[in-house]
Amino acid sequence: MENKPINPHRARFYLLPTTRLGWWAAGLLVAFAALFVTRFRLHLGGGGWQGGGGFFDNPWLGAQAVGAGVAAVLSGAIAAFAVGFHRERSLLVFLALIVGLFVAAFSLGEIAGHD
Repeated sequence: MENKPINPHRARFYLLPTTRLGWWAAGLLVAFAALFVTRFRLHLGGGGWQGGGGFFDNPWLGAQAVGAGVAAVLSGAIAAFAVGFHRERSLLVFLALIVGLFVAAFSLGEIAGHD
C-alpha cells in the first residue's frame, strides 16, 4: 500500500523562508531587532547616551529608532507581498508580517497624536 498525502494541495509551513522575498523580509526583521535592541541598550545602559525632551535631542538615538521603524515596516510590506503573490509559508515571514503591521500601526498612532 502506497503512502499518499491526505490533502496534496495543502500548503506546507516551514521555519525558514523558501523564496527570495521571504529571505529579504526575514533579513529586515533581523535588522529591526538589532537596531531596536542596540538603541535601548545604549539608552538604558547610560554612558552619556541620554535623550532629552524631544525625539531628536540625541540624533544618534533618534536615527536608530527611525531606522528600526523603517526596517520593520519594509519587512512587513515585503512579507505581505511574499505571502500574497509568491505563496511564502514560513514562520519567520509571518512573524515579519505581524511585527511590520504592529510597528506601522504604532507609528501611525504616534504621528496622529494621542491626547
